[in-house]
Amino acid sequence: MKTPSKINLFLKVTGRCDNSYHSINTLFMPLANPADEIKINFEGSTGISIICDMPEVPCDERNLCHKAAAKYAEACGIIPAWKITIAKNIPVAAGMGGGSSDAAAVLLILNEKYKKLAKDELVAIALQCGADVPFFLSPRPAFAKGVGDVFEYPKQKFPEIPLLLINPGFPISAAWAYKNLSPDNIGEVPTGYEQELLDTLQKADFEKLSKLIHNDLAIACYKKFPILRILKAELLAAGAAAAEITGSGPTLFALCESFEKRDEIASSFKQLYPKMTILKSTLR
Repeated sequence: MKTPSKINLFLKVTGRCDNSYHSINTLFMPLANPADEIKINFEGSTGISIICDMPEVPCDERNLCHKAAAKYAEACGIIPAWKITIAKNIPVAAGMGGGSSDAAAVLLILNEKYKKLAKDELVAIALQCGADVPFFLSPRPAFAKGVGDVFEYPKQKFPEIPLLLINPGFPISAAWAYKNLSPDNIGEVPTGYEQELLDTLQKADFEKLSKLIHNDLAIACYKKFPILRILKAELLAAGAAAAEITGSGPTLFALCESFEKRDEIASSFKQLYPKMTILKSTLR
């Protein structure tokens, strides 16, 4: 199963919760590219085993796929004999939801096989695995609220917008990003902001869109890692219509007014930063 990535076109932290999570208001936009691939062999030896082609990904209980499989087995009273293979294309700890998307795929594959859980039960298990996992059970543009488990799906259809992704090659954990969030940045979203953002996105009004894109978690990332601030400035100087960090970072996304401009910027940045991961995608 192909597992999509995501960007947060907008992310506002609205409060703190008692369970160590934060409440948020964010616009999730799924991306068909980059995507991982998850396969499950149901004829393995007893237990849950993980195989991944990326050495830095843990293949034990720390892996979200392992956690998702274990929780599914427990909820359904199944003795697992599952070998899960992960082919990684989404950068790790990059703010693009790769681990969450992979975990959601495991739950979907298992439930397709065993048909044990209703949709709401599957969502409950997904949330136990991580705040972003429920989104990937049905990935489509959505405002996520609460701890990321309450979804509002826009009715609008959005145009294709050329997108460039730059991952500098170092990880940032979501826990670090939230820990270093200034309390002064926590607050409610202004009335009418969500609809204005959707209308602007639908019209592909890049000038206005550049003023509406925001990420509370980016502030600490720019302070701790100046290269991210430099990359954003260089993307804008190169002609990107808007640029921002997605999720807890460090990946930056850039919206471009044409595919030609996106490709031109991508080519330039690959020469400037040959060791960074630079990916072309489409927002839709």
